[in-house]
Amino acid sequence: MSEKDKNQSFIQLARKDVYSKVPIINVTTFEDQRCVDQLRELSKKGFQKPFAFYVWSSTEGLVDENGKAVPNTLGSIEALDFVMKANDSSLFAFKDFYKEFSDNPKLLRKLRDVYQQLKTNYKTLFYISPTPSVPFELSKEVNLLEFSLPNVLEIEKLLHTTLGLFSNVEVKLTDIDKDDIVKSALGLTYDEARQAFQVAFIGKKVLDRDCIKTVMEEKCKVVKKEGVLEYVDIDFNMEEIGGLNKLKSWLEMRTKFFTKNAREFGITPPKGILLTGISGCGKSSCVKAISQYWRLPLMRLDMTKVYGGTLGNPEETMRRVLQTIEAVAPVILWIEEIEKGVAGFAQGDAGVTARIFSSFLTWMQEKESLVFVAATANEINQLPPELLRKGRFDEIFFVDLPTENERQEIFKVHITKRKHDPATFKLDQLAKATNGFSGAEIEQVVASGMYSAFNEQRKFNDQDLYKEISRTVPLATTMSEQIKSIKRWADTRAVKAS
Repeated sequence: MSEKDKNQSFIQLARKDVYSKVPIINVTTFEDQRCVDQLRELSKKGFQKPFAFYVWSSTEGLVDENGKAVPNTLGSIEALDFVMKANDSSLFAFKDFYKEFSDNPKLLRKLRDVYQQLKTNYKTLFYISPTPSVPFELSKEVNLLEFSLPNVLEIEKLLHTTLGLFSNVEVKLTDIDKDDIVKSALGLTYDEARQAFQVAFIGKKVLDRDCIKTVMEEKCKVVKKEGVLEYVDIDFNMEEIGGLNKLKSWLEMRTKFFTKNAREFGITPPKGILLTGISGCGKSSCVKAISQYWRLPLMRLDMTKVYGGTLGNPEETMRRVLQTIEAVAPVILWIEEIEKGVAGFAQGDAGVTARIFSSFLTWMQEKESLVFVAATANEINQLPPELLRKGRFDEIFFVDLPTENERQEIFKVHITKRKHDPATFKLDQLAKATNGFSGAEIEQVVASGMYSAFNEQRKFNDQDLYKEISRTVPLATTMSEQIKSIKRWADTRAVKAS
């Protein structure tokens, strides 16, 4: 499908195919009834004169636009006989047809006959299936047409309609809240979105931002079906991360990329970022915080499950994962320690690993859905150049060991997080004493230091922290050569996050 076609609606594309006398079209969608409804609308209003419209299913046979059953059309062959005999200017929507193809050479022959007969007039057979379903023997006769999930405008209209059903409930949803609810429901089918809204609203005395979480929970049920993607529930935000001011500024500039104003201005949504650097310096925490910062759900992809084969063929598993993640967009896709998932590719493996990662790189480059890829890497020397070139990620950030000011901020964050007053601690002195410590090591110093005070039933103080500092040998000491190598790599290849 061309770029121009992608911007056209299903109805526009279907009308064009009918006018072009395309005989047979396979429509891919899980929403067969919504598709049928739109085709029915097309038959009534899409042409100079209304077209006849028929729907076929394996349980009812052919039914006309008035709901009247056509006799002797329960079988697929008999139904196709009627299609060939029907008057010109007719549309047919077949619901369960693709299931009839298996080991049925007579049906395939019949479809070729239908093709030859329909190509000279304005009769078109649309058969609906969840995935593309074109037998090899019919690959030259059948056209493909995708029926997209509801777009922003459709979900906005559905939200407005659903809210109208709760007129006796106090609504405290701002325009931003409504935008976020719509954003949370994108990627669901129309019926799934309607159900999610009803679950979120029913039983509430007041409709507020809490509804967003319920809609998100309904959306996550879709993801859990695959078994490879994991929804990550976030309980902190970017303000709880010390330092990394350049990264925070970059994210702040792109906070409103999803809004209507951004779309009207012509803003292209960011594709993703790669966070590399020293282990324990906050890369994973940053990915989690972006979810709160942008009010987008976070899904983690476990590459070991893809390659492990426990869920079937790895290549097919990866294809399904990418389909699923696009279906639930807008979303942040988190790939932790991406270098482990591309090890075989980087070493010149020509097998499954290389093929999977090549398809993933192509998807990253060409995807148009609102999927923001947030990847982290510790061993950056294992990353192939193909991953690092411009176009894959919007930016590559290097997360270094925290500076003295950042260490002071990190102490403040973790002391506050554990319900103590940071003003009672000499944070500047603690920051000086932890030169070379990572953010994770400082967090552990605070967490461990609290045990002594708690066990002795006294106030938590600086001495507890100094005691833990003296016991800690930071990673910067034990892996100094490796860290120097990482820093040399980042000097010319990445933007410093701090």
